[in-house]
Amino acid sequence: MSNARAEREAGFSVVEALVALAVFALAGVGLIQLQAHSVQTLTRAERAALAGIAAQNTLIEAITARDKAPIGESVGAVDIAGRTWLWRMRVAATADANTRRVTVIVADGEGAAPIAQADGFYVVATSGAAP
Repeated sequence: MSNARAEREAGFSVVEALVALAVFALAGVGLIQLQAHSVQTLTRAERAALAGIAAQNTLIEAITARDKAPIGESVGAVDIAGRTWLWRMRVAATADANTRRVTVIVADGEGAAPIAQADGFYVVATSGAAP
């Protein structure tokens, strides 16, 4: 009799094996969802970083240009990392008559929400000053 009891208790029953398999399946689903979320987060971070680079590059080009942009608003596009980024630049007067404020806002499509913004200032060359 003890020999028959030992054989019954020697391994897992089918129900126990199915329960263990279900637990591992749920854990696997959770890991796959975590991986998908990580990829989405990485994509958003990459998009924000590239838009920031586009905004900073456009701002630097505006500030260092020999012919400064006039007060007002202008739009354009720049290609970075195989994507076209649309920018909108606003040049505004400041309290100092020789200083201008430049704001560059970047989006990844027409009518899309802004992704990045860069702000800076430049001094307007006065007559008699070296360029």
